[in-house]
Amino acid sequence: MRCRTRPLLAALSVTVVALVAGCSAAADGASDSPPPGTVSTPTTPSGGPTASGPVATPGTIKNVVLVLADDLEWPLWNDIPRLKALEAEGTTFTNYVVSDSLCCPSRTTIFRGQYVHNHHVVSNDQASGGGWPVFRDQGYPKDCLPVWLHKAGVRTGLVGKYLNQFPHRRGDLAIAHQGWDDFVVPTSHRAEYRGYDYRLDDNGTIDAHGSAPTDFLNDVLTSKATDFIGTAGDHFFLELATFTPHLPAPVAPRNLGTHTGERAPRDPACDTAVTNAPHWLAGLPPFTAATAAHLDRTWVRRARSAESVADSVDAVRAALAASGHTDDTLLLVTSDNGFHTGSYRLHRGKRTAFDDDTVVPMVAIGPGVAAGRTVPQMTSETDLAPTISEELGAGHPDWVDGRSWKDLLAGPVDHWRSGVLSESLGTTLPGDPDFQLIAPPSFTALRTERWLYVETPGQRSELYDRLNDPYELHNIIGTAPRQTLAALHRQLVAMHRCAGPTCRVADALPGTA
Repeated sequence: MRCRTRPLLAALSVTVVALVAGCSAAADGASDSPPPGTVSTPTTPSGGPTASGPVATPGTIKNVVLVLADDLEWPLWNDIPRLKALEAEGTTFTNYVVSDSLCCPSRTTIFRGQYVHNHHVVSNDQASGGGWPVFRDQGYPKDCLPVWLHKAGVRTGLVGKYLNQFPHRRGDLAIAHQGWDDFVVPTSHRAEYRGYDYRLDDNGTIDAHGSAPTDFLNDVLTSKATDFIGTAGDHFFLELATFTPHLPAPVAPRNLGTHTGERAPRDPACDTAVTNAPHWLAGLPPFTAATAAHLDRTWVRRARSAESVADSVDAVRAALAASGHTDDTLLLVTSDNGFHTGSYRLHRGKRTAFDDDTVVPMVAIGPGVAAGRTVPQMTSETDLAPTISEELGAGHPDWVDGRSWKDLLAGPVDHWRSGVLSESLGTTLPGDPDFQLIAPPSFTALRTERWLYVETPGQRSELYDRLNDPYELHNIIGTAPRQTLAALHRQLVAMHRCAGPTCRVADALPGTA
């Protein structure tokens, strides 16, 4: 059986694999031609890259483009040759950790640079304490990354997925547009996940799209994004947020013939019970043959859907080249969270503290960024806002929890941070696109280069040694040295209570190596 892995952790030689699944729902009717906006799309070797030595590209960063996929995890990334090839052209962060493996909390962190316990958007909908309504009611549209950039003279554009339950009431469109020069966001609440028959807020005008080939959502969004690049001028920020490969994983017909005959990865965590598991995870039954066959089918579907993310990246890079911005633009390609299917006998979902769900791809390409380099230091989703704002010459409030990567992108940095925090503080309800029947209770988790330490109210705490147990199969909470446990608990408590500058103290506490 095959095994696909994310990049090695340089210091620890840790390999982590996650299973992924999609859905059988079809998305028919898209064109077989390249996505709109693709201009002289560069080709990449089908077998992926061979990393060359670290060679930095000369130049100055004037622009930032963030391509944000939806539910794209390392094993799936590694199965898409055009995405995998990006690692040879840029710097790969192998320990990039999301604040919460749920859409709205994660995306709020990107806009605000805060952990979930500070921004309080804990779920995807208002009924469970999250979604666009909570983001709106706390005044975040007027105090977040695009506003900071806009005030500094940066042209800003958002194309694609925003926050669940947007819009929620009359007047939401005008509120959400604050800070965005270009704002192209679906507003249909679920249809956009299917790729057709959706409504699009195109800078204040609501356009209805149907099921024609030209309506395929990822192509429409990609075309809007490349149009922005061509007209934005010499100082801009663009976020292109795809809905793929999120379930039901729409597939462009041009990608239907890809990944034929593949099987879902079977790594050691697949269909395996965790030793000394917490109560919510214990006692799950082994998979049947029918379950395994379903995982194979759904893996193929999600892989085909993820090809559209590569389509978008290709088109963006071609547009940057055509507009003369290749050498002055920082390109960041990542995901809002990971995904699991089959790990620990969990069929599919994304709300755990395990690597599958919280450690996601992050590749940076641009001037001054070394090619073929990996960064094993602990990096956090909270870092995106301060990194982008600093690279583009805009200030950001001191209450931001994260750290700028400006120096880290340029080369090795001593005395970085020792750990980062992931939290799951909210719930999903039936009707939520991320609802799952078997979901872990709320938790806080500290992740270091060596350890994953998880505390869950009313449940057994968890400790996994990532060096000696890379698949996080053995909870050693009962046998680990007391000194180690004390240090991890102390740092986790400090991280969960931190805000702004105190986060940049707590994340560097010693004693957890």
